[in-house]
Order: sequence, then C-alpha cells, then structure tokens
Amino acid sequence: MNFINDLNHEQLTAVTTDKKYVSVIAGAGSGKTRVLTYRISFLLSENIALPSQILGITFTNKAAKEIKERVLKLIPGAERMTLSTIHSFCARFLRIYIDALDIYQKNFTIIDEEDQKTIMKNLFVSKGLTKTDERIKEAMNFISSKKGEGLEYQDIADKVYPNHELNFYKECFADYDAYLKKTNSLDFDDLILLTIKILEDDVNGIRKEVTKKYHHILVDEFQDIDDVQFHLITLLMNQETSLYVVGDPDQTIYTWRGANNKILLDLEKNLSYQFRNVTLETIVLKNNYRSTKNILDASNALISHNKNRIKKDLVAVNGEGDNITVYNAYDGEEESSYVASMIDELVRKGEEYKNIAVLYRSNYLSRELESQLNLMRIPYQIFGGIRFFARKEIKDLLAYFNLFINPSSDISFDRIINVPKRNIGPTSLDKIKMGANSASQPIYYFLKENLSNLELPKSKLAELEKMINIIDATSEKLKVASPLDFGDVIKKFIDDIHFYDSFSKEDDKDERIDNVKELIGNIKLFFNNNQTSPFADFVENASLQASGEEINDGNYVSLMTVHSAKGLEFNEVFIFGFNDGVFPSARSVSENAEAMEEERRLAYVAFTRAKKHLYVSFNNGFSYVQGRTLVPSPFLKEAGLKVKEKIVKTPYNGKNIYKNESYSSYGNKAASKVNINKPIIIPQGSNNVKSWNVGDLLKHADYGVGKVIEVVSDKIIKVKFENKAFGEKTLLSTHIKISKLES
Repeated sequence: MNFINDLNHEQLTAVTTDKKYVSVIAGAGSGKTRVLTYRISFLLSENIALPSQILGITFTNKAAKEIKERVLKLIPGAERMTLSTIHSFCARFLRIYIDALDIYQKNFTIIDEEDQKTIMKNLFVSKGLTKTDERIKEAMNFISSKKGEGLEYQDIADKVYPNHELNFYKECFADYDAYLKKTNSLDFDDLILLTIKILEDDVNGIRKEVTKKYHHILVDEFQDIDDVQFHLITLLMNQETSLYVVGDPDQTIYTWRGANNKILLDLEKNLSYQFRNVTLETIVLKNNYRSTKNILDASNALISHNKNRIKKDLVAVNGEGDNITVYNAYDGEEESSYVASMIDELVRKGEEYKNIAVLYRSNYLSRELESQLNLMRIPYQIFGGIRFFARKEIKDLLAYFNLFINPSSDISFDRIINVPKRNIGPTSLDKIKMGANSASQPIYYFLKENLSNLELPKSKLAELEKMINIIDATSEKLKVASPLDFGDVIKKFIDDIHFYDSFSKEDDKDERIDNVKELIGNIKLFFNNNQTSPFADFVENASLQASGEEINDGNYVSLMTVHSAKGLEFNEVFIFGFNDGVFPSARSVSENAEAMEEERRLAYVAFTRAKKHLYVSFNNGFSYVQGRTLVPSPFLKEAGLKVKEKIVKTPYNGKNIYKNESYSSYGNKAASKVNINKPIIIPQGSNNVKSWNVGDLLKHADYGVGKVIEVVSDKIIKVKFENKAFGEKTLLSTHIKISKLES
C-alpha cells in the first residue's frame, strides 16, 4: 500500500498517527471515509492490531458495509474485524451475554416502533381504555424520553411525580416493561441500555473480557453521538484502548433527537473523567474534494458566524467554479417555475436528472414544486417524505372534499369518521355499516336518513349529527360561492370540525399544520388561475397528483429535506424556499442562539452537498403558513451572497405582467444576469399549427410578435419576443393563444 501517494498531508497524518486518542475533524467532502478506511488498513498492514481487535462504529449499515468492502480490497483476509452500527453491535453483544441479567433469554425478539405502538394500544385496552386514546402517544414519548436519559423502569419505580398524568405514564412504563420481559422482547433503546447495564455490573468479568478484546475503537459521524452512546463507548474501553473518532461539529444537525456536539468539542476533558493521562491529538482535514471554491467560500463565510465550533476553513481542490446563483422570485409559483425551468435547461445541456437535487427545510415546501415538475414532465423522487397530496392530513381533507362532491363515496366516509376523534368505535361503526348494507344505501345517505333511529349513545349521535350538518352546509356553500372564495370556505370548514385536533398530540403537529395551510393557499391559487372552475376540478387535480406514478428507473431529480441529504452529494443543487422563517425556521428564530446555530449548520450542510453548481432561491410572495409576506433568509447575507433585484410591473392588455430580473453574485465578483424561461401551460385547445421550425414568426395574444429560436420537441418550442419585457418563453407548440405569421 502506498499511503503517501494515496493521501494528502493531513490525511496521511491522520492515518499514520501513533497517538492513543485522536479526533479527526473532517470537513464536508474532505475524504473522511477514505481516512477511516486507510486508518484501519494501516493498523492491519503495520501489524499494530489484529482484525479481531478492531471495533468500528458507524451510524448507518450502508457506511459500515462500504468501509468494510474498501478495507478488504486493501487488506484481504481481514473479515474478523467488527464494523457495524451501535445497535447492531449491542444486539450481537446481548446474544452472547444477556443471560447474565437472569431476565431475558438469548433468543429475544427485537421490536420496532410499529410493534411498540401495537403493544401500547393493547395495554390500554387491558386497562379498560381504548386503542384510540390520545394518551397512547404521550405514554410512548414518556418511555422513550426516560430511556433516552439512560433510565430503565426500575430506576424510576419509586419516584412519585407531582402530575397525575406523569404518574399514569409511569404506570404505562411499568406495564410495558413487564410485557417485554414476559415476551422476551427488546426495543431499540433496550439494546443500548442493557448492554450498558451488563458492562457496568461487570457480571462474571464480562467488561474486562470485552475491553481486552478491542484494542482500537473507531467511531464515524462522532458529532451525532448522544450521551448514552458515549457512555457505552467508554465502557468498552480500558486504560490501554485507543479511541479514534471522525466527525465535523459544523454538521451536527440532530440535537433535536439527542445528539450532543459538545462531546466532540470537549472530548479530551470528557475522556479525562474516566482515563488517566489523556492527551487528545486533533487533526483537521481542510481540503475539500467535492465542491468548487465559490461554493466553499460561501459555506465558510456562513458557518463562521457560529461560536460553538472548531474553527476551520475548507479549501477547494477543484478550482474556482461558477458563481452561486441567487434567484429572487416574485412568488412561490414563479420560484417553482424557475427551478423546474433551470433543471430542464441543465438536462438539455447534457446533465442527468440523477445528478440534480432540490433541498428544502420542510416537506410542505415541495407541493408547488411538484406541480411544476409534473407539468414539465420532469421525473422526480421524494426522499425523507412523501408526495404532498399523499400525506395523511392532506388525504384526510381530500376525503372530506370527495364527500362534498360525492356523498356516495363509502371509502371517503370510512377514512374521516374519526378524523378528528368522534369516539365512533368499531362496534358503533359496524352497526352503521350493517344498516346501510341492509338498506342498500351508501353509508352517508343511510346515516342522514336514519340517525334518530340508530341505537347508539346520545353523545355519539350528537357527534354524528354535528358532522353531517357541517358537511352538508359546506357542500351547499361550495355550490353557490364564487371560486375565488373557495379557499375561505374550506378554511372555515377546517375550523368548524376542529380538524387540527386530529394531530394535536403528534410530535410533527407543527409541520402538519403548515401542510394544511399550504393546501388552503393552493386552493386559493388554483381558483385565482381558474376562476370559472367548480370545486370538483381542484379535487380531481389533487387526487391525480396524490396517485401519480413513482419513478423507478433511478434517473430522476431528488427532492428532499436537508436532514435527508446528509452525507450525499450532487453535481447541481437547488436550495429552495430560502426565506426567513422557513430557513431558519420560525421556531428556531424565536428560541435561542443554540437553535439558530443548528439552523446555520443545517444551511452549511445544504450548501456543501453541491459539487459543481449551487442555486439558492427565495420569493417575496404571501405565505399562508406564516401569514405574512416572505423576506429572504438572513443566511444569504452571512454567506456573502447578494441578490440584485429589479421587478418591473408593466400593464399589458389590462393585465399585470411581471418581469423579474435576478442576478447571481459572490463576493466582489461582477454579477451575471440569469435568464429565466418560465413555462406557459395551456390547459385545453389547439392553434391547428402542425409543425414549427426555427425562424418561424408567430403572434401571441398577450406577448405580441416573436420568433421561434428552438424547437425543443414536437410539443415544446422556445420563442424570443420583440417586446423585451417578455424576453424568451418556453411554450406549448399547440398553445391556443399563438398563431403562425407569414415571413
């Protein structure tokens, strides 16, 4: 192996160091996986350690597999080394040592989150409660939070809480704990906690045995470790164990689920609590092999505003590259159109869809973008979330909308009967369905006609009557209201049925509320553009998008939250919705400096996903989520990015046509104009022109005379208009508003 030729100076230092405690601060794109791979290979090739003496901890199975495969290519025969996630390691450990606790057997079952929920529902039923009790989620959260603090049930068994609900949740914890022991089952938290317990108790000298086995422990993504996991790692060490950690405090973006970047920042002090003579060697990898200098300059400028970090500036190996493009859109629709148009242009110039990603702070932002991508036939896949119209709260409302239009829809009724909660249990619902079946009627119609005759408790009958009255009243309003008022009608309906109560106890309630507000805004936008359409048109459009086919061939644009993009890279990256209150989030702005630092780290991660080009866009439209006109993110200024905006409103044929000129710039470089070809989508009609050629003259009913400058396909043409206010447009070739002129 030629370490000198394969590694740069900092990487070589990190790989060949002889220090016992080493912290490698690996900036984005600096080759941390390469360093880990070569470090293990170095230990083996130099006979510093045997494969069985090496324990590598990663945070994904994919990372563990990748590192192991790379090491085996360099050092064949090193299969006995241990490379795994922390949960996988604990599971294997417990298969060997769990009987030391005299509680569980080695053939224990590992249960997932869905199993936990089912167990808790059944436990509630055994208490005489229901499976739909709102406290089930809170009980599960209570148990998870206690285990996240490193506590088992017996650690709080004697504790008396001042709050009745907390004592009830503690009782649920007791029942849950007893059930797991009875069925010989462990959840994911138990895997770590029981491993810690065995090592702490050191029954039969187990800890001594394990710490003698592993001479070198290496940990990847160390910035994302939590306190309990760090405690476990130190229990696997003795005074002779070498610890080698790789991470980047600037990429700590999971503090909301327990990650503590202070463990890495203060590692020498944290290790000194348990081990003697700790001297930590810190090696910083600054050379970035992923992004261009312009991208890194902006990233470095942004993250430099954080105080709690290890100072470093990434240095680009790949050269200066293109300027970062900053686009200021008039509203969300134009921003979405811009991104879709730029993607279309990139692909026509030779880029592949799979090398393009659009990143955003929250999933609700994808709705308008999805519509534009669908219209332009751009294949995409959503990661870290599902399609906007397929999200539960949106599908629940669409079920109501279907009932407005078609009360015979039994499947829609079945979905919404207990959304929000109306205490209509399986027994009551079965009575209603049996009655409807006997009468050969749709459920909703049967319920309306026979409500007073049903043998149900008065409270349930009252809930059903209230639901029917609101649905009927809203349906009638939608028949007589102006389409421009449909959004307000729906907003009132949502308030009248107390829809937000259906997820008020959920951890993601804020995001769900944002999704509902986005839906209301989408309804208003739809009917602003389709002022003669019935409400059914919107429902049909939404239903088609909800059931759209997924792209499976692998060549698609990736849409994802920044959290989901961690560890990934793309040639072309669009950061979408870069507005204050969105990125950074409104909650972080209102909380504290630490929350803002996490948001800044999240933006830093987003920036450094880009290899060749970075596009940052925001808009000045009205946000129904925030209830105000949007302004750009303060992170733009912190990153040294400037946007020169000029919006001209030109009355034309009684309409306001907006021309938006945006510029990209970084530092002191001269701004370069970005030309945007916003697609014009025509719903119906044809101009009867059979074919177009470059050079053909045409007349547009709104834009005037133009010349065809490119025939993209038999359905799409690009036109340059004489009126400079409109510039170049991408149009449907059959557009009803265009006609061919004689030369």
